[in-house]
Amino acid sequence: MEIYHLKSLTSKATYNNKKMSLRDLLPEGTFDEILEEAHLSPEDLNTDVKNDNEPVKVKCPTCGKEVIYDKSNPFRPFCSQRCRMAELGAWVSNKRFIKGTSLDQDEDGGDINNVEFRSCQDRD
Repeated sequence: MEIYHLKSLTSKATYNNKKMSLRDLLPEGTFDEILEEAHLSPEDLNTDVKNDNEPVKVKCPTCGKEVIYDKSNPFRPFCSQRCRMAELGAWVSNKRFIKGTSLDQDEDGGDINNVEFRSCQDRD
């Protein structure tokens, strides 16, 4: 029985002591189908496998400062409690939001904040 070791989509696998890519291991055309479904081109793939010992660095969503993203950072992905709370405040004050239909309207078009509408619904 052959054993394949796949670390990621772009990593190399070892098969009979030969390095092979995922494209080499899949039936012909399958890899291209996966890329197409994921809306990726071969150029979009990073062929360098990240060293597992190297810390992941991300930018703080609030201030843009580069921070290490791991368990040692209790505020991850933020750099500090201040940036974390600033982001929370932006969501609470509706400066940040997810686009979509308003939750103030129900499926039938009634205003759920209208006291009369809610009391009518409670009677049903």
